[in-house]
Amino acid sequence: MDMKYNAHMISRLIPIVRFALCLNVVVLSQAQSALQMDFFESKVRPVLLSRCSTCHGEKVQMGNKQFTTIEGMNASGAVVAGDPSASSLVKAIRYDGKHKMPPAAKLPDAEITVLEKWVRDGAVWPDTDSTKVAGTAGAGHWSLQPVKKQSQPAFTNTAWPRTDIDSFILSKLEEKKLSPAIDADKHTLLRRLTLDLTGLLPTPNEISRFVEDNSPKAFETVVDRLLASPAYGERWGRHWLDVTYWADTTGVGRRIPLPSAWRYRDYVIRSYATDKPYNQFLLEQIAGPTPRKPKDKESEPSEDALAATGFLVLGPWAWFSLDREQMRLDVADLQVDLIGRTVMGLTMGCARCHDHKFDPITNKDYYAMAGIFMSTKTTSRTNLEGGVNLVRLPETTKNARDHADALAAWEKHVAEVEAADKVFKKEQETVNKRIKELKNDPAALKEAQAELVALKKKTEFAGDRQILSFTKYMRPKLPEVYAAEEMEYPEDARVAFRGDAHQLGEFVPRGLPKAISNGKPLPEIKKGSSGRKELAEWLTDPNHPLTSRVYVNRVWHHMFGRGIVTSTENFGTRGEMPTHPELLDYLAARFVEQGWSTKKLIREIALSRVYQLASKPNPQNDEIDAANQLFWRSNRRRLEAEAIRDVVLQASGHLDTKSGGPTLPLTAQNVHTIAPFFLEDDSRIAPEVKYRRTVYQPIMRNSQMDDIDILNLFDFKDPDQIVGDRSSTTVPTQMLYLMNSPFLKEESRRMAESTGGLKDQNRVSKIILETLNRPASQRDFDQAGQFLSDFRAAFEKQASKQSSQPVDLDIEVWARYCHAIFASSEFLYRR
Repeated sequence: MDMKYNAHMISRLIPIVRFALCLNVVVLSQAQSALQMDFFESKVRPVLLSRCSTCHGEKVQMGNKQFTTIEGMNASGAVVAGDPSASSLVKAIRYDGKHKMPPAAKLPDAEITVLEKWVRDGAVWPDTDSTKVAGTAGAGHWSLQPVKKQSQPAFTNTAWPRTDIDSFILSKLEEKKLSPAIDADKHTLLRRLTLDLTGLLPTPNEISRFVEDNSPKAFETVVDRLLASPAYGERWGRHWLDVTYWADTTGVGRRIPLPSAWRYRDYVIRSYATDKPYNQFLLEQIAGPTPRKPKDKESEPSEDALAATGFLVLGPWAWFSLDREQMRLDVADLQVDLIGRTVMGLTMGCARCHDHKFDPITNKDYYAMAGIFMSTKTTSRTNLEGGVNLVRLPETTKNARDHADALAAWEKHVAEVEAADKVFKKEQETVNKRIKELKNDPAALKEAQAELVALKKKTEFAGDRQILSFTKYMRPKLPEVYAAEEMEYPEDARVAFRGDAHQLGEFVPRGLPKAISNGKPLPEIKKGSSGRKELAEWLTDPNHPLTSRVYVNRVWHHMFGRGIVTSTENFGTRGEMPTHPELLDYLAARFVEQGWSTKKLIREIALSRVYQLASKPNPQNDEIDAANQLFWRSNRRRLEAEAIRDVVLQASGHLDTKSGGPTLPLTAQNVHTIAPFFLEDDSRIAPEVKYRRTVYQPIMRNSQMDDIDILNLFDFKDPDQIVGDRSSTTVPTQMLYLMNSPFLKEESRRMAESTGGLKDQNRVSKIILETLNRPASQRDFDQAGQFLSDFRAAFEKQASKQSSQPVDLDIEVWARYCHAIFASSEFLYRR
């Protein structure tokens, strides 16, 4: 018996998140986010200028259409913001209809994807055109000035601050006549901290130990315990992956597997777990291993040293593009943009076609940095594994022996499969011959319909048979890693007119942005070097004005739900101003002084009083600062997609805590073996991986696998974008997922079964403690009692009308109750 879930009962039991759907989109709105404007400047404008301007530019407007200015685009009617399928421009570049543009040849998939995304996201067009350039704008901007050591600010309530951080917060609150909220209770605080540091929930034992510990250092003890846990590295490693292009696949439009991409993911997690200094972390990812000296056989780079540069090479490369020169330039563009946004908080990619309109980044600065990455091996023409540069890991006796054994076993298996394939083909010949005989004999055909159906089924299976080709694809290899290497002959880039690799101007020597100073002359790049080492050392100089500011702001963002600078990847003039500039500089300077330690930074923030405030609103404060920009209370925010999945599994007792290693489901059923090999859309995750933490699940480009479809619905990070501040949408499909997801139903049943044998009140207490991490209240008992009573009555009434197989009524009603808890606002939100 499978009774439909009663949404009314669920909503009556516990407050569910309210969802809203925005249905109206303003065509070509100019009042959109800085991120969308940056995407236009760095990705969309170059395509429009290089591909459309010849026929639809300022000089020529074939068909009376002009696509290089906002006025022309609006007048053309070629774009319907938010709806690519209704936009004639998108239809034309897809070759979907009467008009096919450009008529000479279809655009590369990567460029079509850019324009589709632009239209789908609202077709934002900044209020500037290609003739208005700045280049030197913003040279005096606050973020480009040296980080200053800060003295303690003035404030009157000397009893309130516990740390220096609190002093900066309180000073601003008093200035605005705001009162800080009360301190959070112990249960709320422990749940908040555990989620923030590990992405998991506190266990009942951890809750009782903390609640019963009345010593002054009780909370400090918890902070240190969580920072030392393996779950911390997994949680904060995922935060870093958000500001990279990492995924387990590459390609545009197809899921081309990268079987060794997991090595970069594991490197990141290890780096956070061991508290690798941030400056070293950056050096390894950008510069890579130090080149060994000739005849120095003992200086083989470690796996970490090689895997680190996955930061640069694991991206959405359209490696099978026929236009190799344009691809090289496009790859370098993504790498320049990656360094700009992730490390410096600047939209370097906006200077690809012209001087940056708002920040002091010139067109030549852009190509000076592009030359660094065009002198770096990123892709490979011969590598079938996604075309990403592969480097052999240092060979050991053990891995050589293991490889030899695996290779021998593989060769034996190939021989067996080839023999079986010959038998299979012979069988198919016989089957096809028999089908032909039946079709040529109408009299016999009438009497042999069943036989014909069976024969046709055999041929249908044969058409999808790929066992042999897949077996050959899975040839064992010595351990390899996707990594960046120096080109044998580094080269300077040439300015590409409108970003077009075939319209080249002057050479620009490899170098660094001239307007960003650390108080020293910019380093000169050696003739035989790509310049990555010089770039990395310049970025990690203690006096660099941006590197430490951007990073500490990102850490603050993850701890509070909003950064001191809310535009976490844009510290330029189009980004937001810091709400507490002195606090930002205090944190940046202290971060460097304390050895670039992320754990020490997080520890100091967690021990501050401002972090430990309650989230309760205050009507008087709301009138002055309703958005809580000055941090007078804690921000209540929804858990990220992977955190929701992980804590559901944790609460049901189904979470597999195994860590690291490959997780791509490379099976004959999943891999399509026509070059380039790719993963099918209906690929399934391997059973041994399926219930591990989400950070270890295979991550696809475009959309995630059905087994973890929760990521597609709850704003998981797009691997093709740099996303330091994830959006948090509320749409009806999320509610439908929460109510009907097989995943939530399965885990709800598991939790119901795990609590069996207890009396109702004890069962409610256990479920509330393990999911909401607080003692059950009388209201919880009353609601649960009514909920369970209603469902029991409904089940019994339905059972009396049916003669279906009996079910365990107790498990059924408690599974519904657990499901309601999992779908509740209190469970899904961090308080």
